Amino acid sequence: MSRHTFIAGLALLTFVAGSDADTLAQATPAGTSFESLDKNADGKISLDEASANDKLFTVFKGLDANKDGSLTKEEYVAFDPASASGKGKG
Repeated sequence: MSRHTFIAGLALLTFVAGSDADTLAQATPAGTSFESLDKNADGKISLDEASANDKLFTVFKGLDANKDGSLTKEEYVAFDPASASGKGKG
């Protein structure tokens, strides 16, 4: 492998890794990760756990698409704390 090929490959790998990190950061509203809110690590955010974030708590029922009383990661990514309704991300 030539030195240029190695450097180009390393640059591409760095770009891809950075892109994944950016995507993940966009998927976690306002830097508050799903995992940090899911205190009991059951894979869901309960209403009680959501109370740690005032805006999330306020819009919890609207985000709970299947109305089971908890938010999955998929439901949580719809949370947009900048929006008045808490929805509209993406």
